[in-house]
Amino acid sequence: MINDTTQLYFPVSGTTGVPLLFEPQVLRCAAAGPIGRPLTVLLDTGTDPSAIDLGLARRLGLRLGDFALGQSAASNSVPFTETCLPWLRIGDLAVRNLFALALDLSNAPFDVDIVLGYNVLRQMVLHIDYARHIIHVSHPDVAMPTTSSHGELLSLAFFEHFPALTDICLDDSMHLPLATIDTGSNGGLTVGPDLAQRLGLRRDATTVVTSQGSGFDSSCEVLLGQASRVRVGSFCLEQIELDTPGHGAGDLRRAGRANIGNRLLSRFASVTLDYERRRCWLEPYLDT
Repeated sequence: MINDTTQLYFPVSGTTGVPLLFEPQVLRCAAAGPIGRPLTVLLDTGTDPSAIDLGLARRLGLRLGDFALGQSAASNSVPFTETCLPWLRIGDLAVRNLFALALDLSNAPFDVDIVLGYNVLRQMVLHIDYARHIIHVSHPDVAMPTTSSHGELLSLAFFEHFPALTDICLDDSMHLPLATIDTGSNGGLTVGPDLAQRLGLRRDATTVVTSQGSGFDSSCEVLLGQASRVRVGSFCLEQIELDTPGHGAGDLRRAGRANIGNRLLSRFASVTLDYERRRCWLEPYLDT
C-alpha cells in the first residue's frame, strides 16, 4: 500500500489561475508533469482520490501496487492500482507526491491524463469562472474571490467525500435533500432509478429519450428528460436536463442519489467551492 502524502505548494500570492478547457463541458486544464511533460488534467469533485492513466504511469516508470477492483459512477468492476506522481504543476501551483489510483483512462470520452479528486481539492478553494473560462485555485487562507451583491452563499455539505448542496427543489414539488456536485460530469442533474421513477423518467414516457453515456471506464444506457424548473438556493433555473442510468451498476444507481453536473453549474457565471469552510458561492449572470 502506498501512503497518501500529497502536498500543495501555492505561489506567494496564494492563488493562481489557468484557462478552463470546457469542451465537452467538463472542468479540464493544461498542466506540466515530470520533465515538463504536457498533460491534460480534469478537476473532478466527484472523484476520490485522484487518478492517473495507467499507460502514462507505466511510461513514467511510476511505482505500482497490487491491482484490485473499484467502483465508478456506472460500474462496480474498475481495475486499478495505487501509485504516486512526484510532481505536477498547474499554473503557479505545484502538487508534490500526488497519491493517485492508476487506471485505464484511454476510453474516456475526452482527453485526460490526470484526474484531481478529493485528496487535492480539499486542500484548496476552487473558483470556477464559467463566464470567462478561467479556473482559480487558492490556498484556504485566501479569501474567496471578490463577488457581487447578486450572488448567494450556501452551506456546502458532503456525501462521503463529495461536496453537495441540500434542499434542491424540482418543479416546485419534489425536494432533493442532498445532491452531489460533480465537475467531472457534463450532465445537468443526474438522479438514481428510484428518484427517476418519481419524476416520470421512464422508457415508456413520451418525453423521455434513450441515449448512451460514457465514463472513464465504460458506457451505459442513459434516459434523458427535462425539469421545467430547478431551484438552487434562491435561484430558479428553467429547463434543466435530467438523466438517469438505465441498465447496469455503479454509484449513481444507489437509492436517493442525485448529482449536479456542469450543464447545470454553468448556468451560473461562477461557482466557488471552499472545502475547509464548507461554503459554496453562486454568482449568477446578471440577466438570470
